[in-house]
Amino acid sequence: MMMRRALLVGLVLLTLLVHAQEEGKAGFTPLFTPVLKSELPEEVKETSGLFFHNGRLWTHNDSGGKPILFALDTTSFEVVQRITLSHAKNKDWEDVCTDGENVYVGDFGNNKGKRKNLRIYTFPLSTLPAEGDATIDVDSITFRFGDQTNFVHKKQEHDYDCETMFATGDCIYLFSKGWATGTTRMYRLPKTPGDYVAEVVNGFDSQGLLTGADYDRENHILVLVGYVKNVWKPFMYLIFDFDEAGVKLNNRRFEMPQLTGAQTEGICFFDDGRCFVTAETSPTMTSRVFVADFRKWIEKELKNKKQ
Repeated sequence: MMMRRALLVGLVLLTLLVHAQEEGKAGFTPLFTPVLKSELPEEVKETSGLFFHNGRLWTHNDSGGKPILFALDTTSFEVVQRITLSHAKNKDWEDVCTDGENVYVGDFGNNKGKRKNLRIYTFPLSTLPAEGDATIDVDSITFRFGDQTNFVHKKQEHDYDCETMFATGDCIYLFSKGWATGTTRMYRLPKTPGDYVAEVVNGFDSQGLLTGADYDRENHILVLVGYVKNVWKPFMYLIFDFDEAGVKLNNRRFEMPQLTGAQTEGICFFDDGRCFVTAETSPTMTSRVFVADFRKWIEKELKNKKQ
């Protein structure tokens, strides 16, 4: 018995040592487990996008829900505000983001690849009240994908779905959800209301379906979340020094095998290096919110940049 126990301890220590040695190597994919904070209220069981503002976590439901943004208290994770977007519809809201000046709500879910009415609602961040429910006016950005010519597809057998958006500078960036190939294309749009053609500017092999994003403007770090098709294995990417040309060159993937079964949908930074991550209700798991702590990797990267 003593010998077996010693052997087991030795194997564990060897595994940790190998993991520590491998972690610094290029191409190594760290295993990562965000901390569960809470299950989510039934009212936001289809949480799909996230942003953080005024000390609260903002989210929305997807396909067919009401055109409402919900604010969650970050201790109880109960709904404390409901903001209705006037004259808006929720055909298939999939992500929300802010650039610090405006809020952008993406109605561009496209499971069947047939939609020609893709839209982003936008309004000034300053119009969100500090307390209480409200209805606010919004503008629209309508668009189509410049490289899409075929609108006849089988459900979830194409690469023209979209659930991921962030905004920086003068642009909104979208990442496609590659049902057919497991890869993603990055598109660019102007941030001003109008009708546009979204142009492809980059892409990479995401090895799964991207479902959410956020951008740390101060440190120029993009974070992405998604899951692997059919097996429901969540993953995240950190992309350092984001620019249009380097999105495939300077990214780091994190896999979360302990969250297998979670349909991870939304992600947002809420302080330096930490993110809220939400998963909507799936066949094997209720909707819930996690915290992902990337400070270890971000601090290391920023330190290396200063050297």
